[in-house]
Amino acid sequence: MEWAELSVADVPAVVDLAVRCAAVDGALSATTSPGFLGRRYAGEGVTAVGVFHDGLLIASGSVRETGGSTVVTGQVDPHRRGRGLGTALLDRLLETARRRAGGLRVETESLTPAADVLFTSRGLRRTFAEDVMRRDLRAPFPEAAFPAGVEVEEWNDTNRADFFEAYASSFADRPGFPGWSRDHWTDWTAGDDDFRPPYSLLARSADGSALGFVTCARDFLIQVGAVPSWRHRGLGRALAVTALTRMRDAGEPEVFLDVNLNNPASATLFRGLGFTPVARRARYELLRDVG
Repeated sequence: MEWAELSVADVPAVVDLAVRCAAVDGALSATTSPGFLGRRYAGEGVTAVGVFHDGLLIASGSVRETGGSTVVTGQVDPHRRGRGLGTALLDRLLETARRRAGGLRVETESLTPAADVLFTSRGLRRTFAEDVMRRDLRAPFPEAAFPAGVEVEEWNDTNRADFFEAYASSFADRPGFPGWSRDHWTDWTAGDDDFRPPYSLLARSADGSALGFVTCARDFLIQVGAVPSWRHRGLGRALAVTALTRMRDAGEPEVFLDVNLNNPASATLFRGLGFTPVARRARYELLRDVG
């Protein structure tokens, strides 16, 4: 095995390794893309390292700075695990990260039980986790009618503020609600080329009040919510099914979403719509220095 520093020229090899890992561990398809991995393995302030065997990249990791924190991420070929390679990689990355300022965070797109044990052994505590869920859009959808009097419209330039109003009202009582501004949330939601206005729907009452919403990107359901007074009335279910139906009719074969582990109500909704968990994304933060 040969350890080596990685550069932008190695991103295709990192992508190939990520695809091999995702085939075993599960992951969002977007997290194996050149764009996603290029931002983590190349660029200013990024230190990346890889392990090669006979010219094949079998492990890789990086240390980068974002949002005032130093972030560590890594991956090991599924056929090379259980031999101490992941431990050696993490320790090397943590040593690099400790020399940088700010908090220290470890991110993984496909948490495994062995990785959880390893992170915990290094004084890391899990601070966030969400399940990645997938649905085959070719499978039949359950019945999901809108409540009487509800009108639905697509995302457009004139109703973005109403979408934000629906989002803020729907999620303000959720743990960890970020309290973003309208511009921040709009950019986070629709600032990517994959955003799909025809699948993103706003539900209104007869008097025009925003009751709920769903936002979607290509093969991804971003968020769905209903204001508190309209929960448990089938509104969120109807919005999701309508959006998914539009995805299917546009020719998309599958759809993914993320649901936080502290949101069992949403997980139950999505399971009822035919979604199944395929991976777990997680973040860990350093509690103590174990040397």
